[in-house]
Amino acid sequence: MPSRSFAAGPSRLFASLSPLRLKRSVAGASAGGHPDRAARVVAALPAYQVALWPDGWELGAGGEVAVRDTHAMAEARRWYVLADRGAGAPCMNRTMRLYGTFVPRPVVALAGQRFASECVASVAVQLVAGEWITERRQQLLEAPDEAMRARALGWTGSRHNAELNTETMTACIIQVIADCRREGIIPAAGFDLKLRPDDGFGIRGYRCLITVDLDSSERARFREAIQTALVPWNRAVVRDGAAHPLVKVEVRARR
Repeated sequence: MPSRSFAAGPSRLFASLSPLRLKRSVAGASAGGHPDRAARVVAALPAYQVALWPDGWELGAGGEVAVRDTHAMAEARRWYVLADRGAGAPCMNRTMRLYGTFVPRPVVALAGQRFASECVASVAVQLVAGEWITERRQQLLEAPDEAMRARALGWTGSRHNAELNTETMTACIIQVIADCRREGIIPAAGFDLKLRPDDGFGIRGYRCLITVDLDSSERARFREAIQTALVPWNRAVVRDGAAHPLVKVEVRARR
């Protein structure tokens, strides 16, 4: 993710953004909006995708599966932390079901795991939460077209790395700005960069604040260029029916 990822040169970098190299599931792209077709897709989903719906996996080029946090998993993790502190641990699962936040603890614990294939991933989740996966699939089948629309909102950049940290993210953004300048996409104005972790919803993200000597319309174009250039390293998660990038860019005027 740091600057060495740009070794191919800025021209080839921005050429790779059209079309954007985003990894979407075949299921998310094939539902077509027709309820019957969506229902068939949902019914045929591998177990791991049902367990990690709508955006909790990344399917690699070699068929390997990386497990990512979903908003539901992050929310469930907070409940389990409370349970481990003794706050109603015996009835926590029932309480979570009442609030619609239940995800089995073994599924939550899979975040960060990698499996050699879709089959291996499905066997793993079936072993730890088979009955819940059956329930979850039935829930998705009750509104399959809505389920597929939700899945289509999520995406993972082709160079996304689960081990993001402030240093590597800062290096990436600085390099992106430098390459955008060389390409003439943004003006060569002085800027200051502040990056802070954003864990407000339980999934690690970053808020990137750039202050720059540009007028309002130029700042808007600056922000759009940087946010777009970060797509191969970024990820969007689905929360409350909307897509939320984990790396968010804000551009302000220098005072």
